[in-house]
Amino acid sequence: MASNDNRFAVLLKPGEVQPAIERAAQYCHLAPEIEVTAVRVVNDFDDSSRDDIAVRVKSEFEGLKRAFPGIKHFELKIIFSKEVPEAFCRECAEGGYALAIISANRRNTLKDLFVSTIDSEVMRNCPVPLLVVKEAGSQSQLGKAILIAIDFQESSHNHELDEALFKSAKSFAGRFNGEIHVVNCVSPLNRGLMSGDTGMSKMLSGSSVTRVDINERIVEEFAKEHGLPLDHTYVVEGRVDEEIPRLCERLGARMVCMGTNPKSSFLGSINSSASELVLEQIRGDVFIVNSASLKKQAE
Repeated sequence: MASNDNRFAVLLKPGEVQPAIERAAQYCHLAPEIEVTAVRVVNDFDDSSRDDIAVRVKSEFEGLKRAFPGIKHFELKIIFSKEVPEAFCRECAEGGYALAIISANRRNTLKDLFVSTIDSEVMRNCPVPLLVVKEAGSQSQLGKAILIAIDFQESSHNHELDEALFKSAKSFAGRFNGEIHVVNCVSPLNRGLMSGDTGMSKMLSGSSVTRVDINERIVEEFAKEHGLPLDHTYVVEGRVDEEIPRLCERLGARMVCMGTNPKSSFLGSINSSASELVLEQIRGDVFIVNSASLKKQAE
C-alpha cells in the first residue's frame, strides 16, 4: 500500500504515560491534517479474555482522545499478538503510514543496550521511517536544530540513505519550525588518510590534504548540493555515541537523524546498537531511516 504523508502510526505503551502520543499531538498542533493511528499490541491474552481486553483498551483510548483534543484525526488499532515488535512493524508495512513513532524504554545498565527490548527490535526492523521519543516535554527546552548524522566515508556508504534522511529532515524542519544541520561523523576504526570513498569530491584530485580537509570538503559539497548554509556543517572524528551527543548538547538539538544499514561500521561489532547508544545520551528524539524502509518505499 502506498504511504500517505499525513498518516502516523504510534505504538501505545501500557500505562498512562505516552511520550509518543504527546509528540504526535505536538506535531498535530502545527499540522492539524495529520492522521494518527494509536496502535495497541496486546501480548498478554487468551481466547476467553480478548473481548474484555478490547473493551478496556477502547475505554483507555477514549481517555487519550479527551487528553489530546488537538489530534483531530485520531483512531485506534488493536492487535492481539505475542510478538509486539513484529506485529507493530507489520502494521507499519501494511497500513500505508509515512512515519512510525514509539516511546523509548529507559535503559538502567549497559547490559540493557544489548537485550532486545521492544523499542530496540522496532528500531532495527521498522519498515517505515521511525521517530523514537524519550521525553515529549524536552522539546520546549531545546533549540531548532535537526541534526543529520552521516559517515560519508564509511565503507558501505549508502547515498540513497543520505537523500532519504535529508528529505525527511527537510520535511520536519519545514512543517515544525526547525533548521537542518549536518555532521560528517567519521569512525576512527580502520581509517587511513584515503581509506574512505573520496571519489565523490571533485576538489580532492591532485592536492595534498589532511584527513580533516577531506571530510570538511565532502560535507561542504553535500551542504552546497542541498542548499544548506556552511555554518550548519560539522566534522567530528571518534565514536558516534560520544561525538554526536556532545554536538547535540552544543546545538541544543531537538532531533538526530541517522541511517542504519546492516553493513554499517559506525561502531564496529556493535553497530546495531549505535542509534540506541546515541538515544540514551541526548535530550532530543532520534529519527531512523533504515535500508528496510528504503526497499519498502521502492516496492
